[in-house]
Amino acid sequence: MDKKLITGGVVASMLLAMGGMGAVSAQSADAPAALSVTQAIEIALAEVPGAVQETELEREDGRQVYEIEILTADGVEMEVEIDANTGAVLEIEADDGDDDDDKDDTPSAG
Repeated sequence: MDKKLITGGVVASMLLAMGGMGAVSAQSADAPAALSVTQAIEIALAEVPGAVQETELEREDGRQVYEIEILTADGVEMEVEIDANTGAVLEIEADDGDDDDDKDDTPSAG
């Protein structure tokens, strides 16, 4: 009877281990970011001091990127992009609130 209990325990352990391996491989297909949002905010604020307005985790060009919007003491809204796996600052830009690409157009005199 002891052999049956031991064999059953071994089989159950193997099944649990195999099920765990399936869960790990499923997670690696869409792995979570290595950096937490808190770590990303700390990196962004080191680059652009101010008050965090919004954070977003997005996928850009095949990698996960945190986009962090910061309002500076001067009232300028800045966006800092951080690689969510390496912590590298990818881009810092002022958000002027104008998404129109026709800034260089001059009004016609008429």
